[in-house]
Amino acid sequence: MKRFLFSACLVFMFVAGAAFAEPEFKGSYLMATASATGNYYNFGSALSAVVNNVTGANLTVTSTGGSTENARLLGDGENEFAMIQSDVYSYARTGIELFDGEPITNIQAITACYPEMVQIVVRKDSGISSIADMKGKNICVGAVGSGYEVAARQILGAYGMTYNDIKETFADQATARNGIQDGTFDAMFLCSGYPNANVMELSLSKKINVLSIDPEHLEVLLKEYPFYSAFTTETDEYNLGHPVTSVAVKCMLICLDSFSEDTIYALTKAIYENLGSIREINAKANYMSLESALSGVPNALHPGARKYYEEKGIVIPDYLK
Repeated sequence: MKRFLFSACLVFMFVAGAAFAEPEFKGSYLMATASATGNYYNFGSALSAVVNNVTGANLTVTSTGGSTENARLLGDGENEFAMIQSDVYSYARTGIELFDGEPITNIQAITACYPEMVQIVVRKDSGISSIADMKGKNICVGAVGSGYEVAARQILGAYGMTYNDIKETFADQATARNGIQDGTFDAMFLCSGYPNANVMELSLSKKINVLSIDPEHLEVLLKEYPFYSAFTTETDEYNLGHPVTSVAVKCMLICLDSFSEDTIYALTKAIYENLGSIREINAKANYMSLESALSGVPNALHPGARKYYEEKGIVIPDYLK
């Protein structure tokens, strides 16, 4: 009888221990970022290095074409995690703009990371001192299929303009930078963490300016597109002599919706309880905090992330429940 009771106690202790075991993030996964020289790749590398160190997982960053490709990689199950712009994430989930009629619904949000400012760079000799002055000018609006090309249309639209009012060119950031340097373009749109390396290079000539969006049109954009937030530069990295105010989207970390609540809970916990270590490797993590974890996240929060935030007292907006 005593042996039976002892054995029963052992079984109970084992079952109870299993029931209350701490959720873990284990396994090998791919995280889509962007080009190997870009902010996404560098930030993703910092985040994965810390997560792997504290969890024992093998989260590996992959070099990609950026947000639009990343959404499709997850949609096809070729990667399990991705860095993505909040606007592109919204377009993918709802099947509009870059994903017109082809929504990607098997993706969910984990956290917002850092702001990506829409930066509008103009040549000082272009005669452009405000966005309204772009009429008839040669403007590089971004690469075809990029999130910031859509942002260019939205910003022009807020000022009552379309591509019919400008001479638009579709090209990537490097081509746009070269065009600003040689006079091919009067202005360029880009979306990036601040500061951006291409703009830093251009600023050395002291022949460029970066435009602000005035308060009236900023309000229009924020009301029309909820994935935007206002962003004002706090430092003068481009030596302009003035701050710049524009709209920003958020760099987000997302995942496949097939992950269990426990797995993503453990990943979210690993990120936020080791945020200091991530900040030591990449300064973009200085923008991250529990209080801003959901800022700019437009929809579809993973239940595991939601559980962690709720435990930490973060109020979850109804549209993310």
